[in-house]
Amino acid sequence: MKNKLLLLALTLTFSSCGIFITTNASVSSTIEEFVKETKEVNATDKFIGKYDITVFGLPDVGEMQLTMNVTKDVDELKTEIEEGEQESGFDVLKTEIEEDILYIDIYVDSYGVNVSFEIYVDGNSVTGYLADMFELEGTITKYEKLR
Repeated sequence: MKNKLLLLALTLTFSSCGIFITTNASVSSTIEEFVKETKEVNATDKFIGKYDITVFGLPDVGEMQLTMNVTKDVDELKTEIEEGEQESGFDVLKTEIEEDILYIDIYVDSYGVNVSFEIYVDGNSVTGYLADMFELEGTITKYEKLR
């Protein structure tokens, strides 16, 4: 009789502990999902703003200075170039973030090619490349509506 009571007590003890382990796993996964979503939002927010960029070593131009705004519209990022897309000769095709890098795909009217800006943001400092060949650097400030 003692053995049966001891066996019943151990079974109940282990069963109740098993319930808590399962419950804690679902709570911790929910917390991990929340933290991941928060990091994704913060990762996107650091790219939103007004960029003052200088691109170096361009053929026929040398240095080119650009001012552009990157904004977020619901889940989509958008880029506007301040000089006006027709004046600058750039048509913005797509703006996206991959692995903490901002990519802005553009069409260059004068050359008839698609190229992209590859922009790295560290605080308010900006570095990167245009068309994987021409270095760029500049600053980012908070978003301002263009004229």
